[in-house]
Amino acid sequence: MRFFAPLMICASLFSLSSVSYGTEWFVSEKGDDTWTGLRPESISAQTDGPFATLQRARDAIRKARAAGDLTPQTVQVRAGTYFLKEAFRLEAQDSGSPGAPVIWRAYKDEKPVISGAMKIQGWTPWKGEVLQAPLGEASKLKGGVRQVLLGGKRQTLARYPNADPSDPVAGGWAFAAGQGWPMYADKPGEDKHTLEVKEADLRQWANPEELELTVFARYNWWNDRVRLASVDAGSRKITLSKDCSYAIRLGDRYFFQNALEELDAPGEWYADNKAGTLYFWPPTGMKAEDASVVVSRALLRLEPGTHDVVWRGFTLEGCEEMAVTLAETDRCTFEYNWIRAAGEWNGGGVSVSKGTNNRIRYNQIEYVGNTGIALRGGDITTLTPAGHIAEHNHIHHFGIYYKQGSAIALTGVGNKAEHNHLHDGPRFAISHSGNRHQINFNHIHDVSLETEDTGAIYSGGRDWITPRGTVISYNFIHDVPGFSMHEGKAVTPNFAWGIYLDDNSGGVDVIGNIVTRCGRGGMHGHGARDCVVQNNIFTGNKDWQVDFHGWLASQSFWDRHLPTMVAGYESVAGNDAWKTMRGMDMHPTQAPLPDGMTMRGNRFERNIVESDTPEVPVVSLLRVPFSHNTLDSNLYWAPGGVVKTGFQSAGENEGDNLLKPWEGESGKMPKGWQLISKPAGNPRAVLHESENGFHAHFSCEGTEGNTKVHPTFSGTPLKLEPGATYRLQAQVRASAPGKGDLAVHSFVNKVYFWMSPRSSIEVDTEWSNREVVFTVPSPGTPGWNEQMALFSPRIGWRCDNGTLEVGALELHRVTPKSEMESLREKGADLHSVVADPLWENKATYSLKENSPAWKLGFQKIPFEKIGPQPETVIPSSNDR
Repeated sequence: MRFFAPLMICASLFSLSSVSYGTEWFVSEKGDDTWTGLRPESISAQTDGPFATLQRARDAIRKARAAGDLTPQTVQVRAGTYFLKEAFRLEAQDSGSPGAPVIWRAYKDEKPVISGAMKIQGWTPWKGEVLQAPLGEASKLKGGVRQVLLGGKRQTLARYPNADPSDPVAGGWAFAAGQGWPMYADKPGEDKHTLEVKEADLRQWANPEELELTVFARYNWWNDRVRLASVDAGSRKITLSKDCSYAIRLGDRYFFQNALEELDAPGEWYADNKAGTLYFWPPTGMKAEDASVVVSRALLRLEPGTHDVVWRGFTLEGCEEMAVTLAETDRCTFEYNWIRAAGEWNGGGVSVSKGTNNRIRYNQIEYVGNTGIALRGGDITTLTPAGHIAEHNHIHHFGIYYKQGSAIALTGVGNKAEHNHLHDGPRFAISHSGNRHQINFNHIHDVSLETEDTGAIYSGGRDWITPRGTVISYNFIHDVPGFSMHEGKAVTPNFAWGIYLDDNSGGVDVIGNIVTRCGRGGMHGHGARDCVVQNNIFTGNKDWQVDFHGWLASQSFWDRHLPTMVAGYESVAGNDAWKTMRGMDMHPTQAPLPDGMTMRGNRFERNIVESDTPEVPVVSLLRVPFSHNTLDSNLYWAPGGVVKTGFQSAGENEGDNLLKPWEGESGKMPKGWQLISKPAGNPRAVLHESENGFHAHFSCEGTEGNTKVHPTFSGTPLKLEPGATYRLQAQVRASAPGKGDLAVHSFVNKVYFWMSPRSSIEVDTEWSNREVVFTVPSPGTPGWNEQMALFSPRIGWRCDNGTLEVGALELHRVTPKSEMESLREKGADLHSVVADPLWENKATYSLKENSPAWKLGFQKIPFEKIGPQPETVIPSSNDR
């Protein structure tokens, strides 16, 4: 596998220097815009030589074109720094033609720099190590100064708490005060614009309205940055100028920035835009005279109608928005460039919007505020592709400010991200929406470093039609940990996947990928449908290797998003282009099966699925109707040859029921049972007598504005044998369809807690039987604790002012079947095998000739083609 450093890029450029492209123009820091621009150096008389500015070279080409010169045009730019107050713009009149583009390129092996950052002069001492200097024109920037660069790196806006360079992800945070509340539970009347701080974090600022709060509100999905509106020291509550994405809750991490009072550490700065003064504490060994402030919104912009332009070999740094924008352009190429320290909250590397067939290739993009490359274009209604390509790029340290930023974002129809090397980012490496994209041969690692519920390659499908037709193939994805933090406690790896097909993502081909060392699993199909997952290797992931978790028509997921799914489907279903799209022959309202499950059309075949330890399941399959989804011809393996699938079954019940029948007085709590949770409202369990004996009713009246509560009840403790298997079964029905818990648990307060797995049950309004088969932990197995002695039946109910009715409740010892056999009883993986894959070289994921995977139809993955590849023949202008 090959990766490129900037020096290698320059070496490739050197071979281009002797190629002639028709008329050649030259630009140099030492040039003069009054000269002809036709020489790379000035003549001795200093009367002719290169131009001094890019704008002058552009105007010269315009003039030549107007005079009838239709030859190919090339502008070669000498080494030096070219400062821009605003983006350099090319328009339709600056275009080339197919096969004869206008080329803007670095001269030979030189390294021209295009910078949007202005040097600051006139530094004088202020206080201690802090210096001050006049901002000059920079004080007039819209929104004020946002970035200060020193040595090509951003410096830190004065903040509290101070950043922690030794631990930039988990260090440097304060944590919100307030009332505790479960992350996924809504809170009536909760606002999104109030922060309660702890006493130790209450600060005094002369101008609090100038401060900004950066916070991960409620979830660890992404961050918000919001200005303060007011500070109430008495209540320790801070009101924000607008809502965050979510409410700020107890333990959420945050910091304040943009106050002179907080300038107390090397590398910090503060700009008083009203007074026109910059304050800065230079890092040790650095000089303030080398600092610059970013003043340009962008650096390069190709305007609508521009076509056949090549931009090659530049370094671009220092801007607020996207460094490079190609807006409604055709056949333009941006290649072999280096973008660094570009973009703030909404900015980044390269944006391509609309137009067709633009190529972003062989670039290095690093330390961008948001997204590295964004490709947008194509028509979803007609499925007309845009044909934009991001290929052979090296993108790292993206999402510096906004943690939802991706290395590459694909939107629209028919765009490609291929052969890229992507790493070190807070959330997604590649996010995609729209249809028929190609995401192939990328090397992705060390992403999802600052957020949870995330993945390396991510899509959502709440509109029913996204991301149908997209292919994700031959990517090598590894070390995707996921990160969460609450009350100062960081948890990683946690809650991250390699390939994340979220929220009903449909119609994706996932072929030939290698996914390992992810914080949860290799692939997550959350309600995914009509997806083909074949010939992949999922190995060594943390919680399981692959999951498909379906939706129920009774769940809020389905109810909430059904109108959007219907609108999306009906917006395209009648179009000819969509009639052949897989899975588009079904209206969303027809998807639910009689049992309420909605997942259909997925195929999981000929994959190698391997866990590092016997305790880690190879798959996690919830609410998957195997009659409408195919799992087969896969190779599963874990050390020792016994794999976990999450399914447990057993033979007939053995011996007597270990639980007593419902006992007690009608209308009162069943004998031996008690409420063990403390939800809001009025939870209760009472006995009701019928002709068939007692039934127990578990119900709850919610509070005003919060009817969805979850009471949990526990029965009389009993002894169970370590290592033995049992079946807990019950007859159940509910006043309305819902979800409950049927389980056995054991715990000692503040010592250990264990509960039988897969305890969640779906309950309808008609009587039905539900059962849970489980094995009691024994010494040396997960969940075991030496104090484990007593076990209790457990019933929970997620009610909406509803009632769960439980008839016969029985617990019997049984003889277990293997989890693989239990899965096959469901009709899945009938031809799959449990066998050692026999790796020839695990580093390259190659298999021995006698690997059992070959007999299942597994095909070799071309590992050597993954990631950026060398361009053996540098294309000339005539090749484009």
